[in-house]
Amino acid sequence: MKTWAIIGGIIAVVVLAVLTILLYLGGEGPPTVRLRDISIVYISLISVIGAILLSAIVGAILWLVLILRDKVVPLLETLTETARRVRGTTEFVSEQAASPIIQAAGTIAKIRAATRTATGGKPRAVARKRETD
Repeated sequence: MKTWAIIGGIIAVVVLAVLTILLYLGGEGPPTVRLRDISIVYISLISVIGAILLSAIVGAILWLVLILRDKVVPLLETLTETARRVRGTTEFVSEQAASPIIQAAGTIAKIRAATRTATGGKPRAVARKRETD
């Protein structure tokens, strides 16, 4: 692909050089008139190439918009459905798994508080030391 682009560029430069030489040598009148005519030809050629490239870019953007519309909208709908499922799963897990654990921890905390109150428990003055191996 790269070699074809290089060959095409070389051919384009050669054609433009030959066209310039033929227009400059084949024209009548002073050299400034011939240069003016050559510049008019090149400006016209560049305008045509620019219009073709601009229309190609607009076509590519339209194609991209259509592809995105056809692919992204269903993807967003699927993403929304997945988010709903995740929310439902999270609510289920929090109700079925986390709530009993929280209730058990609360009950244990109540029992500790009641035991401490009933026994007159005071915090230890010296922290326990762990025996290490």
